[in-house]
Amino acid sequence: MSSPPGGVGGSGCRVGSVLTGLIVALVALGFPALAWAGQTHQGSGGGNLESMRLSEVGQTLYDWRRVLLLAGSAVVLVLLWGGDAIRPGSLQRSGLRNVKPLPPPVWWMGGLIVLLAPALTSAPLRDIGWITGGAGSSLRSVAAPQAVAYLAGIATAVGLLIMAGKAAPQAGLKIDWIDVPLGMGLLLLVSPVVVLTGNLAELVNQSLTSEAPANTIAHPLLSKIVEGSGDPWAWVLIAVAVVGAPIVEEVVYRVFIQSGLLRLTNHPWVSLILTSVIFGTMHVMGPEGTRIPWYAAVEVGVLGLCCGAAFERTKRVGVPIAMHATFNAANIAVAMWAAS
Repeated sequence: MSSPPGGVGGSGCRVGSVLTGLIVALVALGFPALAWAGQTHQGSGGGNLESMRLSEVGQTLYDWRRVLLLAGSAVVLVLLWGGDAIRPGSLQRSGLRNVKPLPPPVWWMGGLIVLLAPALTSAPLRDIGWITGGAGSSLRSVAAPQAVAYLAGIATAVGLLIMAGKAAPQAGLKIDWIDVPLGMGLLLLVSPVVVLTGNLAELVNQSLTSEAPANTIAHPLLSKIVEGSGDPWAWVLIAVAVVGAPIVEEVVYRVFIQSGLLRLTNHPWVSLILTSVIFGTMHVMGPEGTRIPWYAAVEVGVLGLCCGAAFERTKRVGVPIAMHATFNAANIAVAMWAAS
């Protein structure tokens, strides 16, 4: 299969460099995950010698996590710079998506419609007893309306993608199976940078407030998944987080908002940076029960920056969706592993 227009295959990155970056990212991400789990196990008082050694190794890696993530991030940035992925003018040299057939207000209106679809769907569902189970505090009362709402959001997103794709066929709105492994690989590549920025933002927050976060899990939905891991409805929330949210949010922010800004400014870096700021800010300003602290939103914003750059580089909307889904899945896996 030929490389997608303007995609990774034509970017000048060597395969060996990409594979090296993936290995670096996997190692760098594995350190804090292993340390987190090691700390949890250490607190359980296990007497097994191998378990004790694993905990000690995990603790050591956790103590050195920022240095390891910094080293991994430096290697990744060097690889991206050498591959002309983040140099000034790199996105212009790879060719811009053609978003000119639609004016900015039309792009933004599409994003607003997709954004409102889940919210307008879930609100009335909370009062329907046969959907929520009639128990206001149960996991079903949260999961069932969320699932239906995101199904409506996905349907709306797909419908508008088809319409926008016909109007702007070169705007990168098509999805192919190759987008999944490509997005997963790119997420792994940039993961040290994403995790490091979130870690440093949390460090700044601690220095400003002189206190550690009350909860190590910043996202309320992730907390509900971990707390209700024995409930079958937790799997519904996992599907919402890994499938529903990435599709809806990437279509809203990367497709419609970023494309509108690209149409307005004709500058890809300006459009994706502004979109990433909006993306992170919306996670702080969301409704009660969904908003996250500012230091977690920094990590989300950097994730959005990486997804936006990948979208502009590959010109495939499936790539940032796969990156977002992989990020959410990894966070859920690590949180549930540590809690167990």
